[in-house]
Amino acid sequence: MSFARLREGGPLRKTVILVGLALFTFWSAAPVLWLIISSLLEQKALIAQPPDLSPQNFTLENFSTVLAAAAALGRGIANSLIVSLFSTALALVLGAPAAYALARLPVPRANGIAFLILATQMLPGIAIAIPLFIVISKLGLIDNVLSLGVVYLSFNLPIVIWILRGFFLGIPSGIEKAAAVDGAGIFATFWYIVLPISLPPLSAAAVFAFVEAWNEFFFALILTRQQAQTVPLVIAQFAGQYQTVFGQMMAAAVISVAPVILLAVLFRNQIIRGFADGMMKG
Repeated sequence: MSFARLREGGPLRKTVILVGLALFTFWSAAPVLWLIISSLLEQKALIAQPPDLSPQNFTLENFSTVLAAAAALGRGIANSLIVSLFSTALALVLGAPAAYALARLPVPRANGIAFLILATQMLPGIAIAIPLFIVISKLGLIDNVLSLGVVYLSFNLPIVIWILRGFFLGIPSGIEKAAAVDGAGIFATFWYIVLPISLPPLSAAAVFAFVEAWNEFFFALILTRQQAQTVPLVIAQFAGQYQTVFGQMMAAAVISVAPVILLAVLFRNQIIRGFADGMMKG
């Protein structure tokens, strides 16, 4: 096989690209497919070596059992929804002005500040878990969904700032100059001109922040007890001391990821366009 022929294009190049895309698609979709299959298998068939995929072993009993105990799962979904929406809204409200200031305003050492903001993501969560628990415990906010949302804000906000800053850097300066000629100040320019043309990156940042908060497990485990438990914690409860009910765990997981998948499908165009704009203009 000649690399020159691959660079020149033609049927060979298209075949290689199609095979690569097919492998990538299978690699990405396989865990989701196995999640769905596992949720429909009986326990004995699922834990068999190898798993018994005979048609008679497929059942909806796992879903019926999970839905019969819908109180815990429903509370977990509601808590996750509150925490995720609260954290995402705060991240956008605080992150969009911060990103605009770092990208368009004469902020001293803006690049250094942006790097420091991103550097906070390099700190492992376990390093701040104990101090954070002590502070929240002293404030009496353990097992509180809003305090959990504020904690999630600490790792959502830097990513939102970076996504939006990359887009704001690419906005033509002529737009702001024209707004200034018409008498618009910094706030008016940001609110009435910049934000309306920034809906794709705003949507991408919002979906990213929402999914991050929805899937978070570590801090939820530390900072909640019963009332504020989120979906990941409810799913983990299917792992008992002597037996893990894998089928029911997978069924609960299928139910819990459905809103996230629906969100990604509905906003897929905005997500792709938002990240593409941010990368090209950043």
